[in-house]
Amino acid sequence: MFLKKSKDVYYKKFSHIYVEKSIADSPYVRDILSPFETSEIISINHYKDVFNRPGQSFSAQKQAQALILAENKGERVYKGAPFCQSFGNDEFYYTSFVLNCLYDCEYCYLRGMYPSGNVVVFTNINDYFKDVKRISENKEIFLCVSYDTDLLAFEKLLGLCGRWYDFAAENPNVKIELRTKCSDISFLEGKEPLDNFILAFTLSPKETAEKCEKFAPSLSSRLKAVKKAADLGFKVRLSFDPILKTDNFEETYDEFIRDCFSCVSPDKIIDIGLGGFRISPKYLKAARKEYPSSLILNYPFEKKDGVCAYESKAEKYMTDYVAECIKKYAPGLNLYLWVWTNGSDYGII
Repeated sequence: MFLKKSKDVYYKKFSHIYVEKSIADSPYVRDILSPFETSEIISINHYKDVFNRPGQSFSAQKQAQALILAENKGERVYKGAPFCQSFGNDEFYYTSFVLNCLYDCEYCYLRGMYPSGNVVVFTNINDYFKDVKRISENKEIFLCVSYDTDLLAFEKLLGLCGRWYDFAAENPNVKIELRTKCSDISFLEGKEPLDNFILAFTLSPKETAEKCEKFAPSLSSRLKAVKKAADLGFKVRLSFDPILKTDNFEETYDEFIRDCFSCVSPDKIIDIGLGGFRISPKYLKAARKEYPSSLILNYPFEKKDGVCAYESKAEKYMTDYVAECIKKYAPGLNLYLWVWTNGSDYGII
């Protein structure tokens, strides 16, 4: 059973919701719980008692996720990981107040990162704001708020994208990136574009989106959202990441890039990020155990410097080819490329 929240975004009805006792009376928690009148609400002491318990099956839980509402009393803001793109920003940070995602993409590192397929929401958002203000007190920072989930897919339930937009409006020294595959951008209605609020849309070829990005909106739906956001004047970034080996690779990616820029004018895009598939060996091992039939995850990747990725020659060919397609259909755009042989991202256009 689903609760329909918009044309393209659905929330699997959480039949079981775990709530830490210490936050049960929070107005925000009560607001989150309000749509779930028939769900079983279970009181717990700490979210890890449920989320980290042994013997769980990530793949089985993804089909019927439980919701866990908690308070994060530990570290809340982290330095940017080397697997992620900084887009030329020296002070790169990310934060995670939702663990796991509504979507179920075959190549996602979350399949091997967490012991549970259930969703954790940390409800103490004001503590996150305080931490970010402290870190950015005397400097400008780049903050990614949607890496370990797709935050926009939860917006009708949590309202956090709108709150991060308001935070950006009040703190111009914090450049916020909201990365998403979601096509519902209605939270922007009535809002003015900000120089320090970036919508980064992850796009994949049509065949990849249909076969490998379970529950996520179609490529055409995402492109409509990209065009709408860009036409409204919001800063829009495109992410072609990860680039995956496919049948008819050249034809597939040439058509994909062409279709993207026939829908969206290149002069309304601030930049593009792209990179080959990469994952830590630990996460890959766990993901393969959960998904033994996945062709993507069970590819014979090479391991180097703590990263599992395509062999360097193949990776270079694929990323170079996609970069050339971008140059053909969207010349002049700044492009940030993550490649295994370099170990980081850098601008090449």
